[in-house]
Amino acid sequence: MAKDNLTNLLSQLNIQLSQDEHSQVEQTCVKLLDSGCENPADVFRRCLVAVIQQDKYQKALHYLKKFKHIDDKYGRKFALEKLYIFYKLNMPDEFNTLYTAIITDDLDTVLKKDIESLRGILHVRAQYCYKNGLYQEAFKIYQHLASHNEKDQDSQIELSCNERVPLSVATELMNRSPLVTPMDESSYDLLFNESFIMASVGKYDKAIELLEKALQGATNEGYQNDINTIKLQLSFVLQMVGKTAQSKEILKGLLQELKADSPFSLICQNNLNAFVDFSKYNTNFNLLLRELNVEKLNTFNLQTFTHEQWSNIQRNVLFLRLFNNVKIHSQESLLSRTFDKYSKLVDNVTLESYKTQAKKLYHHTTKTILSGTDGSTIGILLLTIQLLIIEKEWENAIRIGELFLNESWKSSFEKFNDSQAIVCYILFELYKIKGRNNSKSVLLKKLGSVRVQLSGKIQENIPFWKHVGFELLSMGNAKESKALLREISNFSKGDADVLVDRVVSSDSLDIAQGIDLVRDIDIDKLIQLGVKPLESSAKRSKNTAVSKVQKRKVLELKKKRKIKRLEKFLQGRDTSKLPDPERWLPLRDRSTYRPKKKQQGAKQTQGGAMNKKSEQALDISKKGKPTVNKKPKNKKKGRK
Repeated sequence: MAKDNLTNLLSQLNIQLSQDEHSQVEQTCVKLLDSGCENPADVFRRCLVAVIQQDKYQKALHYLKKFKHIDDKYGRKFALEKLYIFYKLNMPDEFNTLYTAIITDDLDTVLKKDIESLRGILHVRAQYCYKNGLYQEAFKIYQHLASHNEKDQDSQIELSCNERVPLSVATELMNRSPLVTPMDESSYDLLFNESFIMASVGKYDKAIELLEKALQGATNEGYQNDINTIKLQLSFVLQMVGKTAQSKEILKGLLQELKADSPFSLICQNNLNAFVDFSKYNTNFNLLLRELNVEKLNTFNLQTFTHEQWSNIQRNVLFLRLFNNVKIHSQESLLSRTFDKYSKLVDNVTLESYKTQAKKLYHHTTKTILSGTDGSTIGILLLTIQLLIIEKEWENAIRIGELFLNESWKSSFEKFNDSQAIVCYILFELYKIKGRNNSKSVLLKKLGSVRVQLSGKIQENIPFWKHVGFELLSMGNAKESKALLREISNFSKGDADVLVDRVVSSDSLDIAQGIDLVRDIDIDKLIQLGVKPLESSAKRSKNTAVSKVQKRKVLELKKKRKIKRLEKFLQGRDTSKLPDPERWLPLRDRSTYRPKKKQQGAKQTQGGAMNKKSEQALDISKKGKPTVNKKPKNKKKGRK
């Protein structure tokens, strides 16, 4: 692939020189600027272009500071070059300040005007948006540029690649607007980008097929950097389908070819360690962090990695440091803020029991939700629910999830976001585990109100609302389920969902059609992945924690049974007769006790009655002398 996707944007500068010639142009321009030339704006622009062609962006920034007086006076004439420098150096504040100064209108207004002079600015803006995670804006700009290329200002292949790049991360954007550029299998760049989309939607076999074609094309042209990039993506997709041996073989081969301190090598090392099952008790995390070369990783930023790559690397490092009991400081990311609170609440992440951790986080998260559901509340909530599920405290997990939704929907249902959708997914699963159909009905009713308030904006999260539609169907509410799924099918302009179409259609589904729908499902593989078959509530394991409500019901039932036993005991008894006040004393110690005549009292019982014969037997003074044996002793003769 090309080093950047801005080919022909800077072609208007009319500089097509070698590396040494670019350096000579740079030196000549600097001398002219120092001597005070007549047209400093044009000379300074040529100087910036020569430095950009050499990929010396820090040096370009140095010249912007050195010749600030020229920048202040003629800055609008080389605004494109300045934006490109800020984009490559990952300077978002400077980039946004300059961009808003150039384009004062909102994006939709600018795209409607279709100003030809802003085409280069929009290209750089789209690249910046993709690199910083603004995928929706990047996709919108790329689609506009691709659909307004009648004069062939840009390469059609590059526009096709650029349009597909945001979809590799945010595939749901295709639901709002289909692709405007066709697929051309002659370009391995386009095959590579298309494989990302296939992998994102779970079509891994198709992704592998496209990657193998792209790898063959890159090998034929001999671009080693592109070959390594395609191999890395191929190893990832092979790992996703369970072909770990092939994936490891590719990664090990890449590590042998690449330099140890290169960013590409560090990504391969991270992916190879993803196959290892770490233990928070036995793993030496200090050694692992050193092997991953985390210090070197932290020297890179978005200049080297994309937004998604950089986020994944930082998340992995945060997890390793958390289980290494290293202090984690709260930063911009949701995960770092969550781990910061978690490490403060828990004394020792690796040694403290999950039960204690779940109890601490449950009380803390409850207070946090009551004070507000915005910010990083969703992070600490998900961590709390995970710990509660590990300890099988299902009711507490349900209770805290419902509290989050109730507080979020306290004022209105209009502010529905991804955090609420995630909690709804979790609650549906927990309701299924506990068999709480009534609670599921209440949640579905609230989601119906949310759907009304959204006023047709459900296309922003079609997978979630499709899930809600099938949950309605499982509860027997076929009318609302069909209405929701019919609305979803109108938004789905891409691949048709056969199952949704069957539910929406009024035709009945016979046995043969049902068999065709499930013919390709691998049951054994689903069971291996942890999917449990449907079973009745009577067969479910009852070894679950008893909630407070269930405990109260059990106590009330015991109390009723006790009352019935007492009523049965009192039948045929004189209730007016008072109980014996000495009933707590032993029988022989009571004043009413009278022993039988022939019964001999116990000799060692304190306070026991004793007859006369027994007393005489114990009187030592009346005993006679012991009898003496008067028979002489026979003396045995000894042996001589």
